[in-house]
Amino acid sequence: MQKIKLELKDKPLEPLIKKKSLVFTPKKIVLFFSFLFLILVVFYFWKEVSFLVRAPFLEVNQPPADIIVNQDKFEIMGKTAPFAILTIEGEEVYVDKDGNFKKEVSLNNGLNIFKIEAKNRFGKSRVIIRRIQFNQ
Repeated sequence: MQKIKLELKDKPLEPLIKKKSLVFTPKKIVLFFSFLFLILVVFYFWKEVSFLVRAPFLEVNQPPADIIVNQDKFEIMGKTAPFAILTIEGEEVYVDKDGNFKKEVSLNNGLNIFKIEAKNRFGKSRVIIRRIQFNQ
């Protein structure tokens, strides 16, 4: 008996490295959503804890840093967190639902220093000092 040797010359060459295709299995889908849920839970707790340990936002729009004026009354205006307790020179000031506040103060001749403090219910506070020079 004779052996017949067959050779196929038109056979395509197989690649040396087989490419893995992206396959979505139920296990991979569950792992993905579990990981996503875990990230969201950690982010939520981070936001809640940072709310407790940070001082409230405080911005004073008027007066700008340090100014010189020639009128004896001046209005201090700004914005803070709506839940903050705001005081100017120890006197509590009304804060509206958007966090805006304003208070008219009387100035003495010379340098007037105002301490503006926003405090949350956990005792964390933020202070801004403004100096207003009043010249008659």
